[in-house]
This record gives sequence, C-alpha cells and structure tokens, in this order.
Amino acid sequence: MNLPALARLVNGHPGLRGKRDLAAVARALGGDGDDAAVLPGDGAGELVLAAEAIHPAFVAAQPRAAGVAGVVTVLNDLAATGARPVALLDCLVAGAPDAADALLDGLRGGAERYGVPVVGGHATVAPGLAPALATFAVGRARAPLSARNAAPGDAVTLLVCLEGEMLPGEEGDFFSHLRGPRAARAGDDLLLLAAIAEAGDAWAARDVSMPGVAGSLLQLCESAGGLGCALDLDALPAPPGVPLERWLLTFPSYGFLVVGDPAALAARAAAAGLTAARVGTLDDSGRLRLAAGGREEPVWDLAAEPLTGLRADRPGPPGG
Repeated sequence: MNLPALARLVNGHPGLRGKRDLAAVARALGGDGDDAAVLPGDGAGELVLAAEAIHPAFVAAQPRAAGVAGVVTVLNDLAATGARPVALLDCLVAGAPDAADALLDGLRGGAERYGVPVVGGHATVAPGLAPALATFAVGRARAPLSARNAAPGDAVTLLVCLEGEMLPGEEGDFFSHLRGPRAARAGDDLLLLAAIAEAGDAWAARDVSMPGVAGSLLQLCESAGGLGCALDLDALPAPPGVPLERWLLTFPSYGFLVVGDPAALAARAAAAGLTAARVGTLDDSGRLRLAAGGREEPVWDLAAEPLTGLRADRPGPPGG
C-alpha cells in the first residue's frame, strides 16, 4: 500500500480543499463546525436545524438527482447530530419550468423515501436564471451528538451501508445506498443514529460527505477542538470491488464517523444489517494520518494549517 500517494490524494481532494471556503464563515460568524445547529428545546428534545446547498453544476446537469441529494445531505446532517427529522423545506431557482419540475420531483421522491414531509419553501423560475437548490431541515434530538464531547482516547467507528451503486462525479464519486437493496429501509437506517445517541453508545458524530472518509475525519478532529487521529486503512470497510484510493475520496449516502463505544456500535450495526468498524482513536496531536501495516503517513496538521477554523472549545461534557 502506497501511503504517501494516498495521503497526497486525500490532501489534494477537491471535496476537502473546497471546505477551506468555510474560513469566511469562521471569520464572520464563528461556529463549532458540527453538522447542524442545536437550539434549546422542550420535553420533546432539543431543536436541531440544518441547511445544505447543492453544487450548481450538479443542479444544472442532473436536476432530479440533485433534488434527491438535497434531501440526503440535509437529513444526514440531522442524523449526525442525533436528531430525528421532523420536516424539510427547500429554495430553488430554475431557468425553465421543466428544470423546476425535475428538481421538485427529486425532492419529493427523496423525502418520500425517508418518510419526511416537505412543508414549504420558495421557488423562483424565470428565463435565463442559473439553477440553484438549497434545502433545510428541522429535527428533534433527545441526546444531541456534538464534536465538543469528543476527547483524546475516544474510539472512532465508521458506520456505513456498503450496498448500493457507485456514481462518478466531477467533484468526486458518490456511493448511493438508495440504489441498493436497503433503499426501502432508508428512514429506519437514518434513525439508528438517534437511537445510538439516546442509549449513550455515542457522544459525537459527523457524516461522511464531499471530503470522503479521511477528509470528514479531519473535519471531526477540527470541530472537536483540534484533535488528531490515524485512520486505520487496514480496518476501513469498503464496498466490494471498489479500490481503496477511490473509496477514500467517495461521498457515501449513508456513512457516519461515530465517536462512542465501538463494541456497542458494532452490535447495533450488525442487528440492523449495516457495517461498523473501529477505524481510529482520537488523540491530542492535531494531525490526521493514514495508517496501514504498522506505518503512518501525515495528511494534515491542524496546528500548522487550520482547515475551516470552525471548532468547539474544549473540554465538553464527558463522553461514555
């Protein structure tokens, strides 16, 4: 295994490098970098809000698929915060009615797959307008997951669905479990994160998104206050027939890095028919590394070069 070459691939991945733009958010507004915002709630749980914008080129090229992606990404953000989804909203722009119809068809289909209603939004349709899509979701979390709860020594488990279809993209590949045998279970599988949180089996999580599993782990480390981790490539589960160098840069529609009890997480995943594997242990180095065969290769040093600047102050509540 060529660790230096893999490290270069991860470091230069457009999906990871694109996260550098979030430094503007850190400068202007601050934030802890978690997937969604948690607000004080009532007896039904904390209120959780999430928002996503889909890449305009994707919206223009594949409007229906972009509509589905708008649902998947924003609901994954809720799930990574331990929330149960309540409702979705959308804002779209299109240059023609047929483009708007395709976007809305994708949104409707994705929302129905997860059993979450679309309760409103906004649409602007006029000739010459460049297409755009943003989605918003609200949920409730009885035991919110937050990176501020993570600490050195905590185990990181990848919870993932490996049944689906690989879809190539310009910014990186997408692995869709909604095109596999578990599509009918999408809503139940998503709720597994909330059940894990409520049982106390986990205290922090992040969904694996455009940066891929290694880049998303770097985001988790930064959000946790600048921690580090060696991603164990020998333990990393991957779909059959997908090379490691491709899988490391892939955005899976169901993939979460979960900080918690690895044995409990593995048992819950097995009971649900999903895959879970311990892929690392958080430390105080501030460095993401790739590890295999007893060797390590550095990918990113957060102390030398912050990724987004979005991070929580530690220590947080004790985990586990």
